[in-house]
Amino acid sequence: MEVTAIQKRMAEIDKLQEEIKTAKEMLKDALESDPLYPEVSEEAKVVISRKKQILNEVYSQAANQKLVQEIKVNRDEITTLKEILSEELIEYRQQHKTETIQSQDGETRIFKFSVKFSNKNQSDHFSGN
Repeated sequence: MEVTAIQKRMAEIDKLQEEIKTAKEMLKDALESDPLYPEVSEEAKVVISRKKQILNEVYSQAANQKLVQEIKVNRDEITTLKEILSEELIEYRQQHKTETIQSQDGETRIFKFSVKFSNKNQSDHFSGN
């Protein structure tokens, strides 16, 4: 694959993202000019605030604090395990030239890789520059 094809596709994506941004701004302006929207939006904020207050009250009860902590610990563990698994699957793909693997219960699972772009100054963070 030639670099020019990649660069062209990146430019197309950038253009479409800019179009989305412009359309979203236009929709936001249309909403803000609607006479009912600010009133309903304020009502929603009150309801959301009340919901958050009730959620915090329930979560802060002694019986539920243990569950909240357990969820946090498990989420952290899942994040760590997913990072390790990603590295293992990259190595597995290189060694076995396949994107499928069997789980412990015998089910064939397909894995895929994803690439994300960031600005150069963000990538310097990862390269140690």
